[in-house]
Order: sequence, then C-alpha cells, then structure tokens
Amino acid sequence: MLGAVSGELMHGGLIPFSRRRAMQVLAGQLAATPVLLTGPGSAHAAESPAPFPFVYNQTLLEAFIARRGGAIGTAGRAAVAFRCDHHLNRFKAELLPLHRKYAIPVTIAAMSQMTAVEKGPGGSELMPFPLLQKSALENGFEIANHSATHRDAASDLRLTEEIVESHWSLARSLPKLPIELFVPPGVGGTNYRGFDGGASWSSFQKHLAGRLITQQHALSTGYMPGYWSMTGQPLLNMGRSHIRIDDAAVAWRGKDFVKAARRQHKGVCFMYHPSALDAAGLAAVENLFAWCAAERDAGRLDILTVGGLMLARIDSPSRHDLLGGDEGFRNGWNGWNGSSAKWSLRAEQGGYYARRGAASTALSKDCPLGAYAGSTRQLRMSVRSGTGVRLKLEVFDVESPARFSTARTFTVRGSAAFSPLHQYVTLPMTGTQAVRVRLTPVSGGELLVQAPQLLAA
Repeated sequence: MLGAVSGELMHGGLIPFSRRRAMQVLAGQLAATPVLLTGPGSAHAAESPAPFPFVYNQTLLEAFIARRGGAIGTAGRAAVAFRCDHHLNRFKAELLPLHRKYAIPVTIAAMSQMTAVEKGPGGSELMPFPLLQKSALENGFEIANHSATHRDAASDLRLTEEIVESHWSLARSLPKLPIELFVPPGVGGTNYRGFDGGASWSSFQKHLAGRLITQQHALSTGYMPGYWSMTGQPLLNMGRSHIRIDDAAVAWRGKDFVKAARRQHKGVCFMYHPSALDAAGLAAVENLFAWCAAERDAGRLDILTVGGLMLARIDSPSRHDLLGGDEGFRNGWNGWNGSSAKWSLRAEQGGYYARRGAASTALSKDCPLGAYAGSTRQLRMSVRSGTGVRLKLEVFDVESPARFSTARTFTVRGSAAFSPLHQYVTLPMTGTQAVRVRLTPVSGGELLVQAPQLLAA
C-alpha cells in the first residue's frame, strides 16, 4: 500500500485534496506500524554484528549500493566527506569556487522550499533548482533531502509534508539526480515529536518521523556522535553525525580529526553552513580543503560524498571503475580509441602508459551507464610530461553533449615524475545512456597517461 500511494503521487495527476488525503493515509499507516526490534531478514542485516532496531527500505538500499557498484574500497586509506547545509547564495559565491579549486565533492542538504523560505544574503534564491542540478552534475555533488522548510512538525500530516512530500518535490525539481539520503534538520520545538534528529538507531523505528525517513530514503544521517564506520556496510552509518567546521577554531583542527579517525581505521564527515562562515571561517575551511587535497594527491586519503562514505571499506582495494579497471592499459586499449587517435602504448618499470605523439588527437572511451546512472564519480589518473602540457578532461553525453557535459583544463608542469589529476562528476540518472571520457592535449608536447579511472565516490 505504501508503494501504491507513493507511486500515485510521484507520477502526478492527483488534485490537491487527493494529494493531502494520500499523505494522511500514508502517515496513518506508519503511525500504526508496530515497533520491531530487528530489521528484515537480508544479507545486509545478517552481515552486521547485531540486528538493527529499525526497518529499512531494502529496495532503496540495494539500488543505492548497486548505483555505486558495491562497497567503496580505500585500500587502507581513511576517508572524509563534506556536507553543506543549504544557504546556497553564500555557497554559490564563496564555497563553490573552493570546491572547484581543490576538486572536492560535497553533499548538499537541500530543502524542497528553500528558495522560497530562505531569502537575502543567507538565502538560497540565487541558486534555483535547475542551476543546482547543473552544478551537481558538473562538479560531482550529491543532493540530500533536508526537509521542506526546516521547521518543526508536530502532527502526522506535518511530518509527512516535511519528510515525504519534500522528498517527492526534490525528485521532481532535480530529475537527473537521485535523492537517496535524508539529513535531519535541527528544528527545536517538539523535535519532530521526539525524533530528535535521529539520536539513536531505535529512534528510526520508535518515532513516526524515523519510519517516514526509512520508508522514503535508502539511508539517513543523524546525531549519533563518533567517527564513521569504514566496513562497507552502510547501515552501520545510519544516523551518524558530523563535525561542524563553520567555527574557524574547529576547521583549523580538521586535520587532527582526520588523523584521529585514521588511527581508528574510520572516516570523518565535516559539515558547514555557508551563512555561518565569516572571513576567518572561510580561510580555515580553505586550509582544510587544501590539506585534504594534498593528502589525497599523496595517496593517504580518499575524499568522497556522504553517500560514498557510508559505503567506504578501508580493508579492501576494490572500488567500482566505470572505465573498466584496465590497470593502466595493462591489457591493451580496452575500448579506448588509442590506435585511431594515434597514441602509443608503453611499458616502463612495471607500469603501462598511453603516450601522445606528434600526430595524436583526443584519447577517449565510451561508458554505458546502466545501473550506475546517478552516481557521483571521481575521474582519476596520473600524468607525466617532460616538456609541460595543458590537458583538457571532459565527460559528456555521447549522443548529445547539450544534455550533459563537463570539462576542466589542467596545466601539467614539466617533470620526470607522474602527478595525479582529479575531477568529480555526477552521472545523470535520466536522459543519458552513455558518457564519453575524453582527454585532449590543448598545448605542449610529450604526455604520458597512466591508469585513467572513473571511480565510485
């Protein structure tokens, strides 16, 4: 019945009264649901060290996992994620340029009515949903449901409006992006009738707000303190909290939190409100971004979305690669157009590389999306140039770049050593069947490319 009501509303066609009545029915059903002490029997529940005291939506969770190709192995590296809580006018002006500068993805906690209820310098009206969707696709951002209005809800109907209707509204406003996570807002008052932001696992079953969240979303953050599990089991991170870095003093200590989590083989989620960051706070956040990017480039840290952090597995090197995991051209061109583009293959000191020649054109490979559509990906490779070169990296819709296209140009300095390049993108959930990854040298001479990957993030 839940699916039937949801499906009718999701596909539109109901008049406002019918829509309201359907939400009343949904809230009434979940309010009457008995409190279960264990999750449904499944492989995910069975692998956990103890039964989960809440019922999760197995269909949504399995789709969430499949979209990313399973657990995200980090091969012994700790991982971090960054979250931005609405106030997108300031984000657009001051934080988006920093995320782009350091190639750092972010999960944006968005309200379905934020452009209407948030106005002025701390508002969100300057980043309407079409622009938010475009920015998310081009920069590897993830969008989470953060309620409709960020206000308390003290009745079944109001809870349904803030949690369920907001999810449906975000899905309609951002059709190319999956809305898989809920980020509980701090609302005061009754705190969603005792839900209190998801302060414990049992709150996702004991309270109507928790049951609405788990019915409509694959996973949710919350206010359970501590570092994040990196076991590859996302349910172990259900309700996990964050470290606020919109206080400059806390942001300057960010690297210490990462180091502490690393010692415990765990991950960290940082969160900021753009409107709470003054000049000192922005400087501190940029310092943390720069440090995390340097740690990533040195191979000591992975930077993921919040969804990616939920799936991170520190004791595994396995991580889904949409480019096929060809281990740096070890098995030949493996679908790349190297021969027709007049690149050559080289093996040197155990490594395998694609080498640009004087007559070389753009090097590219097409990737069907299938079940991976909607996932955030990290385009990662190592490059070397003895002369220096400018290199353009693109990911775009094979049939129609106008539907989806993102590009970034890098300056590769002359060096005898390889250096890493990173670019994050989110693959469209709808309208794109396959993407092309293309590497185009736009100036300079010699260029070697090693191990291009399009990794789940």
